[in-house]
Amino acid sequence: MTTSESNKRIAKNTALLYVRMLFTMSIGFYTSRIILDALGVVNYGIYNVVGGIVTTLSVLNGSMAGATQRWITVALGEGNVDNLKKVFSIGVSAQVIIATIVLVIIETAGLWYLFNYAVIPPDRFNASFWVFQISAITMVLEIINVPFTGAIMAHEKMGAFAMISIIEVVMKLLICYLLYITLLDKLIVYAVLLFITYLIIFLIQKIYCYRNFIEARFTLGWDKKILKDMWSLAFWSMSGNIAYVGYTQGITLLINLFFGPAMNAAMAVANQAGNIINQFSSNFQTAMNPQITKNYAKGNLKDMHDLVFRSAKFSYFLMLIFVVPLFFEAPLLIGIWLKEVPDHTVNFLRIGLFVSMLMAVRNPLIVSAQAYGDLRKYQFVVIPILLMVCPISYVFLKLGGFPEITSLVMLCIMIIAVFASAYMLRDMVSLNFKDFVEKVIFKVLIVTILSFIPPAVVYVMLEEGILRFLILGALSLVTSLISIYKVGLTTSEQIFVVSMIKTKITKKLYKPNE
Repeated sequence: MTTSESNKRIAKNTALLYVRMLFTMSIGFYTSRIILDALGVVNYGIYNVVGGIVTTLSVLNGSMAGATQRWITVALGEGNVDNLKKVFSIGVSAQVIIATIVLVIIETAGLWYLFNYAVIPPDRFNASFWVFQISAITMVLEIINVPFTGAIMAHEKMGAFAMISIIEVVMKLLICYLLYITLLDKLIVYAVLLFITYLIIFLIQKIYCYRNFIEARFTLGWDKKILKDMWSLAFWSMSGNIAYVGYTQGITLLINLFFGPAMNAAMAVANQAGNIINQFSSNFQTAMNPQITKNYAKGNLKDMHDLVFRSAKFSYFLMLIFVVPLFFEAPLLIGIWLKEVPDHTVNFLRIGLFVSMLMAVRNPLIVSAQAYGDLRKYQFVVIPILLMVCPISYVFLKLGGFPEITSLVMLCIMIIAVFASAYMLRDMVSLNFKDFVEKVIFKVLIVTILSFIPPAVVYVMLEEGILRFLILGALSLVTSLISIYKVGLTTSEQIFVVSMIKTKITKKLYKPNE
């Protein structure tokens, strides 16, 4: 595949993923509100507690999912059909093993927690028990489904991925209607309907993979080397995931310890708003990631490095377009969204936006490390850096620091983690650290400064209100786009962007006669 074809595929896949995101987010906001109303606060809370016990183990499954997808993508990049079939079958076998382990843990430790520590009204405990069992079966189904999802992503069939996601959210919309009309226990019905939804999605993905991918036929077989490498990658990926859970949940506990639950609410609201912005970069990176791994498998390290730089830079720019107006107008927008805004929410959000953009820059570096396969040295350096967030935050809070100091500490640590990740890739995938700093870090820094200055002038000169929001929003969009195009993009990237825009306009204006 040529670079031009690769760019077009990435652009097409990104567009498909954004369509999926807009559709699923729109229905997701609606269904969450309707389900809360249909179940009631108590039942909804019970489902999240009981389901949370089960999904806690998703860290293990998520790590194995990344390992499976990596090996399928590498086999595709190498063009080795026999190895591809072997990797898929071993991936399925590994997921069955994981499903068995998870089920045993759920039915022992999970049940022990449910019976001894979960706070559930006595009259709802029987329903909670059955919801727990149904959720466990649903989790097993999701675990076994991992290789099929991995195959779709590795083959870059984002259209199929988007369509299956849309079918899933439409089925969840149907669940809302059924909950209103059912005369049975709504909590149990909700759990059963979700299981049926995941079962149908599993069957759709299995049939699609069977019909479209030659490797998607399970055969008994074992390759100790592949299995060992796959489990090694999963283990070190899981270590990174556990570290992430450790420092994010650790900050939540520290905030609760020093300031109480009201401050936790402020942080939760800020995180929820920030997660929406994250979607704009994650969809782009989902389209880019398979190409990064495939180029590594083919030995095209220069193309791989270019994709890593482009993914990091473009992801940052996509978020920046939305971050600039949100940063300045956070008080107004959050006030419109919520009836009562917890104190410190705006500050948490503003700092969190920059943390999210740095994480978007770091994600392609993580994908590169996973493409290499051996994460031991990488994680030995990066994980201790990330885990310093909580101890440093604790010291500052103990000395009388304000709540937002935890977010500032995370911002500083994330900056160090970005540089450390890029530095570790020198020996792993021959990534030039100096090039990364010049082509990514320096460019995003300059573009950020240029994008913030004009809106800052408007923010200072005009009073808060809808008029300032409209003027500042329009100005920030223009300044961000100009800064990105003139400073952030290379000449070849500028040519590609202009070419894509011209192609789209031409197709719209000059449609062929039917």
